[in-house]
Amino acid sequence: MKSVRAKVITAAVIAAVAATLAAGLYLVYGRERGNHGVKLDTARFPIRGIDISAHNGTIDFDKVADDDIEFVLIKATEGGTFKDSRFHDNYRRARDAGLRLGAYHFFRFDVDGEMQGLNFVHSVRGKRLDLPLIIDIEEYNNARNVPTDTIISRLGRMLSHVEREGYRVMLYTNKNGLTRFLRGRFGGYPLWICSFTDPPIAGEGRWTMWQYSHWGRVEGCNGVVDLNTFNGDSAAWRRHIAITQ
Repeated sequence: MKSVRAKVITAAVIAAVAATLAAGLYLVYGRERGNHGVKLDTARFPIRGIDISAHNGTIDFDKVADDDIEFVLIKATEGGTFKDSRFHDNYRRARDAGLRLGAYHFFRFDVDGEMQGLNFVHSVRGKRLDLPLIIDIEEYNNARNVPTDTIISRLGRMLSHVEREGYRVMLYTNKNGLTRFLRGRFGGYPLWICSFTDPPIAGEGRWTMWQYSHWGRVEGCNGVVDLNTFNGDSAAWRRHIAITQ
């Protein structure tokens, strides 16, 4: 009986220690993921924004605006047919809250580029956007085993269609996508870079927006949200908006 009791106590102690370690690791790792090692210099980058999709649920954009957020980038479409279920409502309510707005499309490697352009333009037509239309180009959650040349060709077709419709374009990617798809190509487009290092692209100044966290906390948003900043001060931001419009 004593042996059984000792085993139970030992097991309980081990479980408690494991739980404590797990909680500690969560706090450390969670905090690390909260800023991904990036401490944003808000004096240098005073213009902050978030990017959202239907996955973020219902957002109180008035509270977002009160939390020193200047702009919202809203998912509109994906591939040739998918339309984000909250795009139109997010657009309307964010506009009513006085936020600057942009719309983005998740580019599918396995779908014809012109079809993707048609889908994107159809969803944003008639809306007043303050930023260029954004094409999100990344390997995560995308089709595999599509040749790079094919992806680049399809992206070119999408860009051509969107521009023929009279829209400016910005490209979003991370460091892997920058190397694989954009470096040496599409040099005339503003870049929205996802990076968890500071500076986001060592040795390169060719970026307009910087997504510096996937784990931000903003009033009005349930759970974590992506955080972004603009590459410039308030005066540069006003000039950028004026050019886009």
